[in-house]
Amino acid sequence: MAYLSWLEKLKESFSSTGLDYEDLYGIIEASIARKRVNFPAFIYETSKGFGFSAGEGYFYSLDQDWDDPEGFNEVSFFLGEVETSSIPVLDYVFLMKIAADVYSAFFPEESDSVLGSAKRLEERYSKKFPA
Repeated sequence: MAYLSWLEKLKESFSSTGLDYEDLYGIIEASIARKRVNFPAFIYETSKGFGFSAGEGYFYSLDQDWDDPEGFNEVSFFLGEVETSSIPVLDYVFLMKIAADVYSAFFPEESDSVLGSAKRLEERYSKKFPA
């Protein structure tokens, strides 16, 4: 039940930002609902620069998913072969920090690892994309 509650709170928190969050939220929710990954593993992979696939053809990409990581300049979301949306990298980082905070509030025993991954994610991209 806590997993459903944190996802509801996450959607509410994302919505309050005014940013384009729907595709990111959809991938997080689908990944967890399909038991493909838990959130701590999800954010750990993103902190290393890898996107995630919630299922066949439903994914987003980060710099390490690109043939030329230097060409990475936005987070792109895909359904099949079609790009459904993209968001600025720093918006993605901001949303993932919110996700880490919300998750940590519901699962404090995992707070250190989740917030640590969020910090590494922010450090990784704040150097490449200064505000």
